[in-house]
Amino acid sequence: MLRTLKDIIWNGEEPFIIVDFNVYKKWKWLIVIMIFFKRGFVNCEIFRKEFKFYKDIVVVGLKYSGKRTKRRCKGYAKQFISNNIGARCVYCESQLTTENSTTDHIIPISKKGNNSKVNLVVTCKKCNEERGNLEFRRYLKLKNPKFKDQKYPFI
Repeated sequence: MLRTLKDIIWNGEEPFIIVDFNVYKKWKWLIVIMIFFKRGFVNCEIFRKEFKFYKDIVVVGLKYSGKRTKRRCKGYAKQFISNNIGARCVYCESQLTTENSTTDHIIPISKKGNNSKVNLVVTCKKCNEERGNLEFRRYLKLKNPKFKDQKYPFI
């Protein structure tokens, strides 16, 4: 736990702060307080199955870059589709192609999210437009029945 707190306090240039899921479950209250006092970061909960070399992590803080953050993530969806043949929309599980896919922010830019890859998912255009500014987990549970009863929806 001390290492996790040290990582939160001394986080350098990374645009996000992550913790191991088991540590998060046990020490959530303390982690939330630490992120609250971490200058330039906003509290969040993004449950990721895999990111780079990590498995079952929770993104607990995103660096807020200010109001001038661009909403565009050029080429992320196309690159994802080319690297993951047979990819499906997280929400409706429809087959994704380069024509019907788009990048969605888990924590929207309007709610102080950023363009880091841990905050991005590739979805179909229909679901992205339908979601709008609705909270990610709420919309995910509404659209995809396999996430309906999960307390921690790992994507």
